[in-house]
Order: sequence, then C-alpha cells, then structure tokens
Amino acid sequence: MAIELDLKQFIKDQARALGFCGAGFAGARLGSEYTRRLQVAIRPPYVRWEPEARTNAASLLPGARSVLALAFPYRERMGLQLPAPGQGYFSPFAQAPDYHSLVGEKIEALISKISQQLPDLRSAYQVDNGPCSERVWALAAGVGWQGKNNFIIVPDAGSFVWLGLLALDIPLEPDQPLASACGDCTRCLEACPTNAYPEANRFLWPRCMAYWTTDKGELSEGQCRMLSRHQIVYGCDYCQLACPHNLVHGEPGTVELAPLFDISAAEFRRQFGDTAFWRGRRVLRRNARIAAGQPPGTFLIG
Repeated sequence: MAIELDLKQFIKDQARALGFCGAGFAGARLGSEYTRRLQVAIRPPYVRWEPEARTNAASLLPGARSVLALAFPYRERMGLQLPAPGQGYFSPFAQAPDYHSLVGEKIEALISKISQQLPDLRSAYQVDNGPCSERVWALAAGVGWQGKNNFIIVPDAGSFVWLGLLALDIPLEPDQPLASACGDCTRCLEACPTNAYPEANRFLWPRCMAYWTTDKGELSEGQCRMLSRHQIVYGCDYCQLACPHNLVHGEPGTVELAPLFDISAAEFRRQFGDTAFWRGRRVLRRNARIAAGQPPGTFLIG
C-alpha cells in the first residue's frame, strides 16, 4: 500500500510539474451512475457515443487497470471584459495552441517520467479524441466537480481547462470524487443570454450561441441579431465567466473584427493554423461580419 501511495503521489507531482492543474485516479470501469449521466445527456448531433464504451477504459487500452484523469489550464488567467466597439469575443479556448497537441505532448512527457519507474508499463492516452468520456472520468477521479452549466470545475483553477485521460495497465487505488462547491449559486444559469440552461445541468444546445458560431449553415435573423448584440465571433463563455470559481481574470478573449472580414487563406493559416479553431476561414469571416452588425444576407457562406 505504501509503495502504491508513493507511486500515486509521484505521478501527481510529475503532472503538476508539467503544468497540469488537476490529477486524480479512477478505476478502469466506471459505475452505472456515470453511464446514466451520458445516457440522459442532451448533446449536439455531431456528438455520438456509446455510454458503455465511454465509461470503460478497455476502449482506450485493452487490459487497462486504472485511469489518470488530468486537467490543464487554457492559460493562467482569463479575461472577463466584454468586447469594445470594433471588437468581437473570441473564446480563449480557440485562441490557444491546439489543445490536442499541447496537452498530448504534456501527457507523453508524463508517460516518460512514469516509465522511468515502471519500464514495462503499458499505457494509452486521449485528449478529446478517443473513445472515453473525459468529463465523467474527471468527476470519478476527483479532479473537479460538475458545475450547474455541466463544466468540470477544478479547485483553485476553475473550469477553463482542457481534460485528458491516461489509461494504465497497473491497478492504483481510486481517488474520491469531490462534492460540489456550487451550493445555491446559479450565476452560470442566469448569465446565459439565450436561456440555454433552463435549469441546473439541463443544457439545450440549439439555444447555445457557442454552437451557433460553429454552424456552417445559414443562421437565422434571430441568431444573427443575438450574436451581433453580444459581438460574438467564436465561442461564448458567458456561463463560465460568471462563475465565482473563475474570477481571477486577466487578458480578455477579444479580437479586432475588421481584419477578419476578408482574411486571406494565408493569413488565416498564419493566425489560426496551430490553434483549436477548427471551423474554417469562411465561418470566421461570416461570424466577424455578424458580430460587427452587418445586415442579414451579407454573410452567407459561399
């Protein structure tokens, strides 16, 4: 037991040294309560999963015995300020380097550190690109608790985090899940301009402005008016920026709109080629024009 505890602490210490703000262990197969969370979740049509596979680490690593759930911050501090005239809100989530590569490289470095202690270790990892659900494993492993807006809130770090999983072929004692620290607070629900959260943990994605900004189809006039009113280019984050656990703010997530109206392919690659913005140049140009209040009919994608 002492050796196991030392190994767990060693792994967590190495994760912290690499910049992870949360790390916790869970078993290789989660209980039915986590499967039910996925079964009842209301999700966009492009998100598909089998709940049983999403809660079984064998989907990621055959023979897995335990899972390390990890959280990595977008940046040390997030901005609360709303866009000034001529600016648009662009979520820091999509301005940062592509998290699949960034967090993946950090996990690979962690595997290297662990393998120095366990040369025969077998492992596999995912960062929003594998068969398992990062969110439910982060809950089970005590990395954070689920806010009423469904985001994972990490103690002392908030919810502006990327999540990753590392499956291991060694058994390690699971950590305990965290109790919610949200209490009676409903700021995240009240902050949503479109009432996408009619009640705690009930998310109606068709109402979400962040989802609208990823849609490659034609947006309705009502959607355009709302995006223009809030000067949103990509993402939204109102429900996160309102959260008291995220109230350590720095540089805001804003961009100048005019340079995006007719951004060239070369400039798009230069500015966004290595970031997590994945919807393409035409969507970006359309969204920038909507945020600037250009009249309907001038921002169809073509």
